[in-house]
Amino acid sequence: RYDDVEERIPAPQRRIMAEDYRRMNAARADPFPIVKEKVQTAVRQLEGDMMTWKDLLKRTNTYTNQQFQRTHKSVKKQLRSLNSNLKALSQTVKAVESQRARFENIDDYELTQRRNFVSETTVVVDTYQKLISDPATKKKRADDQRKVEDLRAEPTGGPSYSSKSQPLARQMQEQEDLEEQQDEVLDDMQTVLGRLGVAADNIELELGEHKELLQELDKEIETAQGRMGVAMKKLQKLLGTSSNSKICCLFMMFFMVIILLGLAVFA
Repeated sequence: RYDDVEERIPAPQRRIMAEDYRRMNAARADPFPIVKEKVQTAVRQLEGDMMTWKDLLKRTNTYTNQQFQRTHKSVKKQLRSLNSNLKALSQTVKAVESQRARFENIDDYELTQRRNFVSETTVVVDTYQKLISDPATKKKRADDQRKVEDLRAEPTGGPSYSSKSQPLARQMQEQEDLEEQQDEVLDDMQTVLGRLGVAADNIELELGEHKELLQELDKEIETAQGRMGVAMKKLQKLLGTSSNSKICCLFMMFFMVIILLGLAVFA
């Protein structure tokens, strides 16, 4: 049996196992700490990449520099991921705010800390997002592209820098706008997926609570059955035999007495 196996496990190991099980259940019921740690790691990575991105933007031709192109794509991907995770964290905070009685393990101070973390991290991410989308950044990239195109066109007598500048600028702007629209679609999809994930966590939590209630009900039924068995044994002992017929007679006599008393009262 399970109890026998548990007794053979040393007490220190049982305590460690119990603590691991408690942490596992806490993480499943409250995903905020895990996602928060993931966001903090991602922000540190983003800060380092943004330093590289700004340095390359300033001193290289962004159109031909492969490192800048890779860093630029990586930074945009990181920003999308962080925005998605921050929205998921914000939803968990709102869920706790709307159901305070359900999350008794999260006090007001902890809830305030979580709210502040989401707000402060969102400001950092928005700052980098604005820097990526800044008109000055787009202008620098468009200028770099124009310079390269002009150099390529010179040997064949192509159009001059001034004649190509406006079309290239518009083309660059249209490309950036298209990428931003695609990013918005991806952000919306990630938001929906994040909401579905939060809903799934809530359903799992409710199922866990229902399972605990059913287990408690089973224990109460087992206890009641045990007490009933003890009472029946005592009743059989009182009758001096285990004959079912005598038990039935005793119940019939009991009901007859109740009926007679009822008649006597209402007569």
